[in-house]
Amino acid sequence: MATQTKLSKWARQASSKVPFFRTYTCHAACQKLAASKTSRAVPFLVSALADSDEEIRRIAKEGLESLDTEESINALVLGYVFTKEESLRRILKALGRDVAEAAELSPVQSSESVLSATPAEQVWQLRNGKDGTVLAFVPEGNFLAGEDNFSVHLGPYYLALTCVTNAQYAQFLAERRPNSAKLTSWINLGHKAAAIHKEGDTYEVDPQNAESPVIWVTWEGAVAYCKWAGLRLPTELEWEKGARGIHGRLYPWGDEWEAGRPQPVAEERKPEEITSVWAYPTARSPYGLYQMIGNVYEWCADWYEDGAYQRYSQGDLRSPQHGQRHVLRGGPWRFGVPACLRTEYRMSTVWRAGTLLCGFRCAKTL
Repeated sequence: MATQTKLSKWARQASSKVPFFRTYTCHAACQKLAASKTSRAVPFLVSALADSDEEIRRIAKEGLESLDTEESINALVLGYVFTKEESLRRILKALGRDVAEAAELSPVQSSESVLSATPAEQVWQLRNGKDGTVLAFVPEGNFLAGEDNFSVHLGPYYLALTCVTNAQYAQFLAERRPNSAKLTSWINLGHKAAAIHKEGDTYEVDPQNAESPVIWVTWEGAVAYCKWAGLRLPTELEWEKGARGIHGRLYPWGDEWEAGRPQPVAEERKPEEITSVWAYPTARSPYGLYQMIGNVYEWCADWYEDGAYQRYSQGDLRSPQHGQRHVLRGGPWRFGVPACLRTEYRMSTVWRAGTLLCGFRCAKTL
């Protein structure tokens, strides 16, 4: 049986856009994925169905049609949940699986309970060894972007289920041991609302806020964390696809504000307050991502450019190369005006230092 390392290597080769690779290596890699017949190959084969190469698509389709275990077919069901691709529904029907009622992701209420995700869900996820971040696989394909719902094609990538927590950021600071100037450029720990405190040579976290999103983080502080963890910030197009799925949802849970806006349950804080990154599982995005809106604004990798989406709509997906401010997406419940919390809403900030409202989630290239 192929190891996860080999599967990931074949997936990267199969999705490569380098012209030389397209003639042989990509096809051979996709054939290896298809021949493995493992559930962990399913997300990569689903992603390959959106490849521009007809031969890649053919190999991937035949590989999915030959799935013969309950675990791999369950993983394919989730692929249909994530993409709603009609071709997957037909393949599942041929395999004897009715997806008239799409499967739902199991609720996760803490970092520990991620480990209890179903086997099918686990193959669509990646746990980062450095900091424990769990990332969801977002397969290659088109999605509807911006206010005008124009089509954008993105390659495959991973996006974190949640924002980085106070506990994770404190671990980063304890290991990196920044001097005072560097620390100030990364995060503002001087405010009374900060949950991380320097204690001697290390950093401690208020226990009740360990799984709340880290705040008061600058863009530079988010980039530094990602580099330490071996991850990166998402582009704003990657963030948006993760938040709204492929069909242009207005909110992560759907198109109706009142239908999905989370309400507090027993012993939870009000939605207007910053709370655990695992709270409100019913408000997750189509890929199972938590609080793509709610809690805090999230830094993206891009410089902010007013006309960026006009370029994107014309097929030029290059990120802005310069600017004065960086992109923030999402938003906190305390600014609970629906128009400002829609998945296509984008903003920048004049804040040079970290603020109460700024956090981030990580991404990873396939």
